[in-house]
Amino acid sequence: MTNLKKYSNLHCCIGIPVKFSDDDIKILRIADISTADWNKNRVNSIGKIYTDPDGGTMLIPVNMEKTPVQSDHDNVGLWVWKENDSSEGYDAVPYSVLHKKINFKYTYYELIFLKTPESPENLRLLVGSDDEFARVLENGIVVPDTFSDNLLVIYDYNEEDFFCVEINKATSCIRYNQLLFVIDKKSLNRYNIKRTDVIDSFDPKYNDLLSENSVDLNRRLIYTKMKISQNDKLDSLSLHTDSARFARYFYHIATRLNYSENEKKLVNKITTEALSNLKLQPILTESTENKQRLEYQIKIINSYLNTDDKVEEFVSGVITHFPKINEEYVAKMQPELNQVLLEQKVALESEISNLNVAIDELNGEILVIKAEKTAETDALKSLRKTVESEGDRERAALKIQIEQELKEFEKDLKKSAVGEIETLKKEQMQALDKECEEFRADQRNIILNDIKFLREEYDNVQNDIALLRVSKEQLQNDISDNQYIREELSKLEQNKSTLEEINEQLKSSCELKLRNIQENPGEFLGDLALFKGLMQSGVPEKTSVASSPNSNLFVQSAKKYGSDPSEIINPKELIDYLIDNLLNIGVSYEYSGILAEFIAGAYFTRTPLLLTGCNANLMAQAISVTLCSQTPEVISVPTGYNDYSSLINIVKNACGNVVILQNVIGSIDEYCYTHLARDIHDENPEKYIIFSLDFAENIRILPSSVLGYMALINSEDVITSIKTEILDPGNCAIAVPVERNLEEVKTLYGRIVDLSRGTSVTNGYNLTRAAIFSAVAKKDRNNEDAALILELGTYCKLLGTADELNQRLEYLSRGDLKEIVEKLLGGK
Repeated sequence: MTNLKKYSNLHCCIGIPVKFSDDDIKILRIADISTADWNKNRVNSIGKIYTDPDGGTMLIPVNMEKTPVQSDHDNVGLWVWKENDSSEGYDAVPYSVLHKKINFKYTYYELIFLKTPESPENLRLLVGSDDEFARVLENGIVVPDTFSDNLLVIYDYNEEDFFCVEINKATSCIRYNQLLFVIDKKSLNRYNIKRTDVIDSFDPKYNDLLSENSVDLNRRLIYTKMKISQNDKLDSLSLHTDSARFARYFYHIATRLNYSENEKKLVNKITTEALSNLKLQPILTESTENKQRLEYQIKIINSYLNTDDKVEEFVSGVITHFPKINEEYVAKMQPELNQVLLEQKVALESEISNLNVAIDELNGEILVIKAEKTAETDALKSLRKTVESEGDRERAALKIQIEQELKEFEKDLKKSAVGEIETLKKEQMQALDKECEEFRADQRNIILNDIKFLREEYDNVQNDIALLRVSKEQLQNDISDNQYIREELSKLEQNKSTLEEINEQLKSSCELKLRNIQENPGEFLGDLALFKGLMQSGVPEKTSVASSPNSNLFVQSAKKYGSDPSEIINPKELIDYLIDNLLNIGVSYEYSGILAEFIAGAYFTRTPLLLTGCNANLMAQAISVTLCSQTPEVISVPTGYNDYSSLINIVKNACGNVVILQNVIGSIDEYCYTHLARDIHDENPEKYIIFSLDFAENIRILPSSVLGYMALINSEDVITSIKTEILDPGNCAIAVPVERNLEEVKTLYGRIVDLSRGTSVTNGYNLTRAAIFSAVAKKDRNNEDAALILELGTYCKLLGTADELNQRLEYLSRGDLKEIVEKLLGGK
């Protein structure tokens, strides 16, 4: 997660750049955005996100030297600034500058009034039927030079509500000059937006600030919520329709009244007949009985429309689907609602008055406590001064007394010392004579004792000589034994050389066997599985090691995921959806962007992904839901499987467009997984193959050229947290990837070769990665290098050659890429 402490004092708003001069641009704050959610994983999109400015400076200067983005006049957008004491310190910058660091996406709805090139200026444009409204949108409506990706066009309004139709970035439109043409074949959502939930830039509190420039600004209406409640949703506007669509309203009403199917059809005919032009309608050829039922049903409907108390469900349905009746219903309920609001207002005012009285009482008590604490503090300060002065006086007196006593003690000490010295001299002379006599007697005794001791030592030496003679004989016996041991050692050396020759032969045999395993690991693993089966069954006979061509495959079919998936029509949208879904499954934010571009490039070139680790299936599900709003088709292949034609037929007939093949890599003939994707793409280009390995360490037994056929991602290295959020389904409708520039591909290939040199990969790997990265429209050299090093670091980590990769990066002075390798190895 990004450290946001340094952004804690930032402010954020929706603002309009106002150009007073070439060097003087200020941002008009029309709606503030709370930054309290920036320390969380994602912004809380419930409730009012955009609020009226809370005071302070309404015109924020833009520091043109620090703002790298061109700020066009009257271009509404998101801005951030840091509030300082002086107005020169308001370094306002576009929100897009900090968007990657903050990791929040803010979207807002902008409202505009329905207007055509022929409509009179400043007059309300009235539309009749939905067919007429649809034709107006198709013929082109007037829009500002710049506007939000989420547009709400106001086609009707009253004192309390705006009635709008939604045109967002997913709607098929054509922009020509100041006209917007809706060419979508689908229906458009319509909403009932409260006026109180809309911020108007022509409000007097904004206009008063721009008396000189307000004529140059467009009117901006901003919806205060990021999402529109489903309770505010009206019937959709069907494009390319006729008056028969109105009959569906009454069909829904009849469903609420529990009509039978025949009665619903009859109601449909009645309303179609009643709402259409009678002169243009053909005469119904119905029987007399059916015509009588038609007339009877018309009378029932008319009676329900004239009263509002017989059938509650019917009336509520009519109120919901007909705006004019809705207005009358609201007008009828408005007095009662106003009375309730008035009572709530009086109760709140009374409660506020009581709270103000309690606040005054608390303030009085606080003042009394403060006065008492002040008096106590003054008394303590006075007492402290008195104690300090008395202590200084006592210390000075005590010092003088000690000095006088020291002088008197020195005088007495000198007098007593002279007498004691004379007495001491006499006593020492007497003691010295006595000690000399005692010393002479002691020395005589010591000499006599030493002579006696030397005689005893002579006797001991004679005894030691006799013992040495015995030891000499023993040593001669030991020498003969050592000669025998040396002869035995010589024989052991000869045996050692023989064993070393045998060891060299065994080592050569093992190396040859290891090369055979690396060249054809499928045959080896098949033999191993067969051997395990023989050991478990206890069959002692020699059995053929050929795998059975009729081994059964376990297939887990794909399933539809979610509802109303988003259509993805360009590479940038695919990368954004992949980023969101990778974050949802717990992929680190640091890796989500580069992995999304890497996966998108692999998908465009139909290069299979090799996902390893315990979370491989989770990552595969996120990719499959993003590409085709389905869970992946899972095919588990038994060890030693060799029926390639059967395998390719099962993949071709799979109901899912994303197919996971488990236990394929290293477990069957390598031709199956190196050529499967190409053979599938020839007949089923919509199919995309993903291989999975539960244990990443199995990569070690594969030849290094295998990465020329597939792209490696270890889920355990990139999924760093546990997430439970639901994935966002999508449908990728990108038929052809972006056109490649030959010179850019050559430059990219050279950079990949330079980074991968000395890392045990083949030239096929370099060519495949150049194709993957060049297939993505978004060219970001740093992301490409980071994605390449993330894959190479994973591969070298598994092979144990990460030190060689680090040395290469250090030689290239790429410390940023070296940090990625260190993190993969368990560093900071």
